[in-house]
Amino acid sequence: MKNNGLNFSKNKLAALCACALSLNSYAETAEDDVEQHNNDIESISVVGHKLTELSAGNNGGALGNKTLLETPFSVDVISLEDMEIRQVNTLDSLFSREASVSVDGSAYSTFGSTIRVRGLPLDYTNSFKINGMSINNFSGELPYEAFEQVTLLKGASGFMYGMAAPGGVVNYVTKKAKEDQLIVDFGLRSDSVFSGHVDASTRIGEYDEYGIRVNLVKEEGDTYLENGTIDRETASLAFDAQLTDSLYWTVDVIYSDRLTENSWTTMSNNLDSSESLPDTVSGTRSIAPEGTFDDYKNIVALTSLNWDIDETWSVRFEYDYSKNETRWVKTLAYLESSTGDIDIALYDQYFDVNYDQVQVQANGEFDTGSISHSLLVGASYQKSTTYRNDPDRKVTWGYGTDNLYDPVDLPAYNSTLEDNLSLAWTDKQESFYVSDFISLTDEWEVLLGIRGTQIEHTPSEYFSSYQAYNEDSAVTPTAALMYKPDTNTTYYVSYVESFEGTTSYVGETYANADELLPPLESLQYELGVKTAGDGWSMTSALFRIERGATLVTDDNYLIQDGLSIYQGFEFSAAWEVTDNLSLYGDLMLLDATYDKTNSAVEGNDVAGTPNEQITIQTNYDFDAIPGLAVNLGAKHFGKTTLDSNNNWELPAYNLFYAGASYNTTLYDKSLTIIGSVDNLFDKEFWAVGDAYGALRIGEPRTFAVKVKMSI
Repeated sequence: MKNNGLNFSKNKLAALCACALSLNSYAETAEDDVEQHNNDIESISVVGHKLTELSAGNNGGALGNKTLLETPFSVDVISLEDMEIRQVNTLDSLFSREASVSVDGSAYSTFGSTIRVRGLPLDYTNSFKINGMSINNFSGELPYEAFEQVTLLKGASGFMYGMAAPGGVVNYVTKKAKEDQLIVDFGLRSDSVFSGHVDASTRIGEYDEYGIRVNLVKEEGDTYLENGTIDRETASLAFDAQLTDSLYWTVDVIYSDRLTENSWTTMSNNLDSSESLPDTVSGTRSIAPEGTFDDYKNIVALTSLNWDIDETWSVRFEYDYSKNETRWVKTLAYLESSTGDIDIALYDQYFDVNYDQVQVQANGEFDTGSISHSLLVGASYQKSTTYRNDPDRKVTWGYGTDNLYDPVDLPAYNSTLEDNLSLAWTDKQESFYVSDFISLTDEWEVLLGIRGTQIEHTPSEYFSSYQAYNEDSAVTPTAALMYKPDTNTTYYVSYVESFEGTTSYVGETYANADELLPPLESLQYELGVKTAGDGWSMTSALFRIERGATLVTDDNYLIQDGLSIYQGFEFSAAWEVTDNLSLYGDLMLLDATYDKTNSAVEGNDVAGTPNEQITIQTNYDFDAIPGLAVNLGAKHFGKTTLDSNNNWELPAYNLFYAGASYNTTLYDKSLTIIGSVDNLFDKEFWAVGDAYGALRIGEPRTFAVKVKMSI
C-alpha cells in the first residue's frame, strides 16, 4: 500500500528544471563535450558498440577524463544504444551481458538490487555515481531513460573515487542536449506493464550555446510475479551552456518515484548443514503477503562549471545534492526445510538519506625536459545524513509460515506507521588527491597517484547505545606502468588500494543488527591488455584482490575475520565477421578463498562467488529486409558456493536470450520497433541473494516490446 506521507516538493523540482569514434581515431577528453553532444545518436548494434568501446570516454574520478584505452584498469562501458536495444530497466538487465558481474536481486525483489563484480559486492552508499559524483542508491534501480552511458570500473577504486567497496564503481552519465528532436516510445513488458516515454531536446542561442533536454516516463501495471505491481514516474532535465569560450556550465536534475507491491524477497538459509536445498520453483512465485511494498523516491541535482584557463590547464567545480526517501513493508523470509517451508516476518520502516558533495579538480599538462606530465589535483567533501523512524519501526516476527510448493494465504498487512523520522547518524568524508600520467617515451607511460581520505561517523543519541562515534583515515596509493606499441594497443600492470567506509551497518536479519563494523582496507594487482584492429577488439586481465573477510557465524552474527582472496582472469572480444554478422564474447574465471581466518572456513570458497561466468552474443543484419536486425545470446553461470562453510553449492546453469529490432520510416519520420525475450526457455534456477548465504528465486521468461518514433 503506498504511503501518502511520501512527498517531494514538485514545485522545487519545477524550479530546478527553470562516442562512438572510428577504431583508428581516439577521442580527445571532455573539452569537446558541446560539439559531441550535437551529433545525432546513431542506431548501432550492441556488438558494433563493443568494437568502438576502447575509444569511449570515462570519468575516472582522480584519474580525470580518459578513454578506456588510456585507463590502466578494467572498465566496461554500456551505451545508450546498447541499453535501448536490450530494453534495460534494471541492474540485472543492465549487466546481463557482463561475465564479471553477478546481480543480487531482480526487477521486483525487495531490498533494492545491487551487484557483485569479480565476486565482490558493491555498496549502496559509495559504489554508485552520477557524472562521477556520489549518490545513495539504496533503491538499487535508477531511471535508465535519463542516461546516455553507464561505465563499470572493476575492482578496487579507493584512489579513483575515495571510500568505496573494492568490487568496483558504477558511473551513470546523464544525457545532454542535442539539436531539435522529439522522440516518443510506448512499451509493454511482462506480464502487463505498460510504459510511455518522451525525450525532447533543443539547442538555442546564436551559436547553439544553450541546450535543454527533458525526459518524462510513466510505467504502470502487473508484473510477472503473482499479485505483483509496479508504478513508476520519472522526470529528468539536463541543461548546458557555453557561457564564454572558456566557461562551460551544466545542470542535471533527476526525479524518480518507484513503487513495487507484493514483491518476493531473498530467503535467509536456516537449513541444517545436513539438509539439501529444496527443488527450484517458477520465477513467478511470490512469497510476499498482501500489503507489502517498496516505495523509493529519489531526487538528484548536480551542477558543474568547467573553466579552461588556457590551452593546457583547466579547473572544474562540481556540486551534487541527492535525497532518497524509502518507505517499505518488507518480507523477511527464512528457509526452514528442504521441503520448502518458509518462516515469514514483516519489516515496517521509513528512512531518508541526504547526500551533499562538493568537488574541485585542476588538471593540466607540462614538460620536464623530455618527459611529459598530465597532472590532476583535486579535493572532495561529502556528507551523508540518515534519518530513520527508530524506535517506532516495527518488525513482526512469526507473521506466518508459507511453503514454496503449497502456497498459504497469509493475512493481509496494513501499515499504520507515520513519518516521524529523526536523525540516526551522519557520515562525512574528506579527500585530497593527486595523479600524474607521466609519458617517458611515445611507448612508455607511468601513472602515480595518491589519495588521503578522512571519514567520520557520528551516531545520534538513540543509536549511540550500540554504535560508537568513529573517526578514521587512510592513504590509498595507486601506480601503473603502461606500454603502448601503437595507437590502438595498451599493455599495463597496475596496483591500487581501497578504503571502505562506515556507512553500511549490519542488517535486520542478523543477531547483531544495526551494529557498525569497522572499515576494511583492500589492495589489488592487475595485469592486462587492451587492443583493437580493423573490425575487432580485445581486452583481457589477470587480477588479485585481497580484502578483509566478512562472515556469518553459526549463531547468525555478521563479523569480520581474516582475509578473502579473489584471483581471476577476464577476457572479452568483439569481431565483425562480415558486414552483416558480428560476435561478442566475455569470460571470467574466478578463484575466491578465505585466508588467515578461523579454522572452520580457512581455505573455503568465499560465499556467493561463482567459479566462472561466460557470455556470448551474435548480431545479424538482414540485407533482404533493410532495417531488420536480430541478436541471440546466452550467459553461463558457474557453480556458486552459497555459504562460507561451503555446505551448499548452487549448480551451474545457462540462460538464453533473443531480440530483434526493425528501423523504418513512416510519414517521413523514423520508426523503430524493438522486441526482446530473456530466459528464453523459462529455466528455473536458484540464484545467490547476497554475499552472506541468502537465496533467491531466479527470474522467469520475460518479454518486452517497444515502439519508438521520432516526431
